[in-house]
Amino acid sequence: MLATQHLTTYKVKILLLGASDSGKLSFCTKYSNGFSKTFEQSLGVDIFVREETYPDGEDITYSCWLCAPQRRFEYYWPKFFRGASGVFIMFDVTNRESFKEVVFWYETVRKILGLVPMMLLGNKVDLINKRVVEFKEAKNLAEKLGFAAYLDISVKENINVSESFELLNGIIYNFLSSEKEDFHPYDLDMRIKEKVKRLGVRYK
Repeated sequence: MLATQHLTTYKVKILLLGASDSGKLSFCTKYSNGFSKTFEQSLGVDIFVREETYPDGEDITYSCWLCAPQRRFEYYWPKFFRGASGVFIMFDVTNRESFKEVVFWYETVRKILGLVPMMLLGNKVDLINKRVVEFKEAKNLAEKLGFAAYLDISVKENINVSESFELLNGIIYNFLSSEKEDFHPYDLDMRIKEKVKRLGVRYK
């Protein structure tokens, strides 16, 4: 169980950030699966909404805010980021320049939101022969910066897409249940660690 009664009616706002062409729009579209979406392209944000009911009866409404990476929208970022419960930062494992942007996005989130649960996602792992950023390198960067987790995903092959949200939900609950100043991204309860193991993520 990744959420408890505290989150039964909780609306989880999640930011999705990262380099252009890393697959962010496809990620949201795949996950929303026909659910409502609001476009504010003139302001550089698309919002996707999906409701999930978990086996234990928990109902959670996710709103995924896809923010454009272009710097001309930077003025709006504090407004869009406000109220976020968690953050995905995505890069393309076949594009090293995409990977290099991870640090910028991590530091931007910390500057605007302070301490908030963040997950690093490496997309396009189905392109095995084109991969230039290996799992270990991405995981090491995630640990160094302070991400709560790193996950290999493939939007095209639907690998770890919904699982990303489920895992981040658990991390958010851990965060909200702890004293924020004492929260360590790798200090997760055993239920979440077991989920992490099943998804192939390694913690310290």
